[in-house]
Amino acid sequence: MLLKGLALSLVSSTAWCILFNVPVRTILAGGMAGMIGWLVFSTLPMLGAEVLLSTLVSASVVSLLSQILSIFLRVPSTNFSVAGIIPLVPGSLAYKSMLAFVNNDYMGGITLATQTMMVAGAIASGLILGISVFTIWRGARHAGKRTQRN
Repeated sequence: MLLKGLALSLVSSTAWCILFNVPVRTILAGGMAGMIGWLVFSTLPMLGAEVLLSTLVSASVVSLLSQILSIFLRVPSTNFSVAGIIPLVPGSLAYKSMLAFVNNDYMGGITLATQTMMVAGAIASGLILGISVFTIWRGARHAGKRTQRN
């Protein structure tokens, strides 16, 4: 099951890169970012983490990886971060929420919609957290170089 998920996350992230015309030399890296994000997302619940925590951590990993890949491949980090979070998007949860509303199950729909929004918030928070950690690290590294020159 894990191998199937890895393959599907690689294919979906790669397809997203192709769909949005990222540079050809970065397509595989974008697919790998999605695969690594999904691997973290699927491994953490096995260690006892809740879905929101595993989503937050995996989005942070994708964000950090995107920042590193953007430096090495000299392209914007959004090429990798957008493709990397595609396997994490709660599409089936949003679908089930809308289906509950259509079937007049308003309490179930509100519950599922709330869960969907919380997962989406965890993805956004994880992306911001990864960017912030990377920015602070780079700033501290450059600050150390500035003090050594004086």
